[in-house]
Amino acid sequence: MRSLTGQGRADRAATSEGAVAASFRRSRTGRLVRRVTGTVGRIAESLDRRNGTVLALAFLGGWIGYGMALGGQYKLVADELTSAAGFGVQQIEIRGLAESDSTEIVDRIDVTPTSSLLFMNAEKARARIAEIPWLADVSVKKIYPNKVVVSLRERRPYALWQDDGRIRVVDKTGAVMAETLEPRHANLPLVVGIGANLRAEEATRLIESAPSIRAKIRAAVLVAERRWNLVTVDGVEIRLPEDAPAGALAQVARLDETKKLLDRDITAIDLRSPDRLYVKLSDAAATARREAIKLRSAKKKGAAT
Repeated sequence: MRSLTGQGRADRAATSEGAVAASFRRSRTGRLVRRVTGTVGRIAESLDRRNGTVLALAFLGGWIGYGMALGGQYKLVADELTSAAGFGVQQIEIRGLAESDSTEIVDRIDVTPTSSLLFMNAEKARARIAEIPWLADVSVKKIYPNKVVVSLRERRPYALWQDDGRIRVVDKTGAVMAETLEPRHANLPLVVGIGANLRAEEATRLIESAPSIRAKIRAAVLVAERRWNLVTVDGVEIRLPEDAPAGALAQVARLDETKKLLDRDITAIDLRSPDRLYVKLSDAAATARREAIKLRSAKKKGAAT
């Protein structure tokens, strides 16, 4: 629950509203409103608790119309009168908040400590708040006499999506939630490439299908929007086929368990051929292998002579 008193929104609004409000208070209409406000306050205090709200609103209605007709300061007159009668927005309660910024939500409600709850447009406030990318659903209710309740259902961060040099946070559907990363997002799975955000759940299921090597996978790269390459934390590229990628990945997992395949000095494992597995050595490993082959060949020649 947040009180509007002293909030940044009021401070920012003060500059734009101050001059108009000051001019209004000095005007003939402003002086009249102050007199009426005092009368309304006294009447509201003396009315029976059960009937006070109805009678006070009826009384206010006539004076609000008169004030509007006199000065043309419609919103100021209405806010001054109804706020003085106890209908000023004093509290904003936000429910379901975890990822979103509460300050941004309060700003989008667009009220100040002098705003009247009677004249606040809850639907417009709801529409403005719903534009925040973190939110899947939002409702705004006015609780009389002076409280606004905002109920949220937030999207949940599901993956990090890298494309065109940028990394963004996306939800399970692939919708972008944030352009900047927070430390709490560090352990989210990383998907890379055009359209990879829309298939993040598919990539996650694929990686999870091989739990023994899950911790060794750093990213899933969507190639030509057709198939996946997985990249390990050591930079080994696992090139999976378009069809039955989970079966191919299971083969890598078995070889890693029995032969420590992913710990070897290699740069790529290619499983795109249905009946073969190709391994690409690192430059250093390839050079060492060539030298070893030359040495074995020389020994064979020596033995033959």
